[in-house]
Amino acid sequence: MIILLISMSDIVDGMVAKQAKSSCKGGDIFDIAADFMVVLSVFVLWYLKQMVSVYLIILILLSFITFGYISFLKKKIIKNKIGKYVGAVCFSGITVIIFTRLYFKEIYISVQNLVVITISIYLIISIIENIRSIIKEIRYEQKR
Repeated sequence: MIILLISMSDIVDGMVAKQAKSSCKGGDIFDIAADFMVVLSVFVLWYLKQMVSVYLIILILLSFITFGYISFLKKKIIKNKIGKYVGAVCFSGITVIIFTRLYFKEIYISVQNLVVITISIYLIISIIENIRSIIKEIRYEQKR
């Protein structure tokens, strides 16, 4: 329920900001950090319960660190094409895993594995894009 409430508030917040044509850098940073903390917390808990591997936590951390670094370098929030969907994919995956575990126990492990693979792919592509952006920004700064 908490994950669903967080997801719904995130969606409503985004819709209100778009309709009001209003965006606040501090609000954007807070939103991204809050999403990151929730996703990381869930996966750390699942890791402690031996439901997922530590590599997924490492990917989540790398994704957030590389995102934060490129945003710091550019002095604005930079979301790559895949990165802007990572939070949604993670929240959706968490919801699917919880729902499947509650109502479809016979396919739970298969669904969990599929969700973890999907989230991992999104995280890896996002990390690669962030690193490419970091390298590009560093090269640009060196030429100046």
